[in-house]
Amino acid sequence: MGRQNIITLLLIGYLAAVVILMLSRNVSITPDRLFIFLLFAAIIVGRLKSFLRDWAPFVALLLAYEMMRGFADSPFGVHVGLLVTWERALFAGYLPTEVLQDLFYKAGSIGWQDIAATIIYFLHFPLPLIFAFYLWLKYKSQYYRFIIALLILSFSGFITFLLFPAAPPWYAAKEGLISITKITNLAVDHLGWTWNLSYYYSRLNPNPVAAIPSLHAAYPTLVLLALRRVSKRGFWLFLPYPPIVWVSTVYLGEHYFIDAFAGAAYALAAYWLVYNFAVVKKLAVKIATVANLRRAESLEPSE
Repeated sequence: MGRQNIITLLLIGYLAAVVILMLSRNVSITPDRLFIFLLFAAIIVGRLKSFLRDWAPFVALLLAYEMMRGFADSPFGVHVGLLVTWERALFAGYLPTEVLQDLFYKAGSIGWQDIAATIIYFLHFPLPLIFAFYLWLKYKSQYYRFIIALLILSFSGFITFLLFPAAPPWYAAKEGLISITKITNLAVDHLGWTWNLSYYYSRLNPNPVAAIPSLHAAYPTLVLLALRRVSKRGFWLFLPYPPIVWVSTVYLGEHYFIDAFAGAAYALAAYWLVYNFAVVKKLAVKIATVANLRRAESLEPSE
């Protein structure tokens, strides 16, 4: 194994340890906090200037997306019962969240499956950013393509939230339309966690009617598709993870399967647009080329 591969593995291990530490220490994993830890990782490998140049614009756009998602008010009515109808139609009258909770959830008791599903749920945002960091370290051109696809995916989801505000299962249960439990909060309480957000992120109000498409389903799907470009073995190893995320979010009462399927479709569309559509593909390549030229110039000895 080469020196570069060892450094990459150590950095990925460092970021994984950071995520585990944040969870165990009751610190919410938010994009702004994760960016700081990525910054430290860039300093370790001596690529701070390159990191700031390559990452700052995209992280700023992602944080802007999070802010808009929290504060945007849709002019359209919230769809609560409609998604229940669609989900039942898709599953022959059954509601998967009810079925899964009947099978695995015990009222008044939090089991290992509840904790596992909740942890998977909270890895929603760290996963694509850590994967993007891996691409940035080893496959710079693929990094730009992935991050552009991630932005297209996120903002497409935001537009859909505005045009078609849809409530998750726990919201429908709150309205008395279905009988399910919002397990996420119970698992968080059981673990002794709190929603300990940073000062910046506490100003962002999560939008309770942003269920479709499910970005919890979309992000790991996009990671899977992009991973196929750089590692066939990694692709096959990671293949089970997106369906596990889909099932986990449905089980917790955070999403319907129809949300997850929509999220996967959005990820496929964003991936196809960036990796196959000529104009966007050339843009990503051009950005990567310019960045590489600037990096090469910065490494030249000054006279």
